[in-house]
Amino acid sequence: MINYQFDAEVLDITENRDGSDTEFNIKLHQEQPYLDRLRLVQHVFDDNKDYTDVLFYAYAGHEYKVIVRQEHYVDFVTELWKARLLRSLEWNEECWDPR
Repeated sequence: MINYQFDAEVLDITENRDGSDTEFNIKLHQEQPYLDRLRLVQHVFDDNKDYTDVLFYAYAGHEYKVIVRQEHYVDFVTELWKARLLRSLEWNEECWDPR
């Protein structure tokens, strides 16, 4: 399991398990430069060979639903951090399941 923190003045992130997938709901409160950063994350997954690893759905008002297959959860959260959409990222060893 990974714990992460984000700036609530910039965005909100909630996540829900949906079977073996995780659904992220992301709402941007500030468009720039954060919209461009989220688009960079999307391009990482859109441009790879696995078309169903992470699916992005855009809604009005800079709201996004992102469905992430469980085996790509760490990759997705890491990309959010690399794009500076997250403030911190850490392993929670108590819940760590290396599968």
